Amino acid sequence: MNKCLHCGVNILDQTDVCPLCQCVVELEGEDTAFERYPNIRLKGRKLELVSRIALFLAIVLSALAVLLNYTMESDMMWSVIVVGVLAYLMLFLLYIIANEHAGYRSKVVIGVACGAADLVVIDYVLGFKHWSLDYAIPLALLAMDLMIIVVMFINIRNWQSYLLFQIFMIVCSGICVVFCLFDVIRHPLMSYVALGFSSVMFLATFIIGGRRARNELKRRFHVM
Repeated sequence: MNKCLHCGVNILDQTDVCPLCQCVVELEGEDTAFERYPNIRLKGRKLELVSRIALFLAIVLSALAVLLNYTMESDMMWSVIVVGVLAYLMLFLLYIIANEHAGYRSKVVIGVACGAADLVVIDYVLGFKHWSLDYAIPLALLAMDLMIIVVMFINIRNWQSYLLFQIFMIVCSGICVVFCLFDVIRHPLMSYVALGFSSVMFLATFIIGGRRARNELKRRFHVM
């Protein structure tokens, strides 16, 4: 007779998994103190509980910030900044930390994109001096380029898989340059630097990578 350590019930069938909670059961007559698997589901439940508590606190704090901002009759909507920061923290907790199914690349892209959007909102609330578009977003793109280089060296055996990520960075930097042409970005220097750095990094990877880089691009874009 086996026993489930999580449910505390005895199991008559010869099984290694509890039919109620799917946890590993204790085999009768064997010393399983050193053979027990960690309760992964319990860890996930704890993280889910923490996430729900954090979401509740974020909603309450956001409501209080909006209420105080309205009752104080302030000329600046500082509550928008508070709500934006709390929303980004909840995104970081629920999607980047708690979501085990999302890939790390999508987590990085969504995290940086939402962070850049938060900076634009803060800039707008403070009078929209264009510092978020002129400097903050291009610097974020440069930081992502540097992160790609570091990750490529860490994952040196599969470095070619980051070529598509590099192309994505060129597109993002190119959008910033287009904004410069329409005078949305008033100081274009950092945008040009970001586009140049992304392009040089991709060109260096493509040339130095040789056949592996070409085969990766053919596979990604289905070119024969």
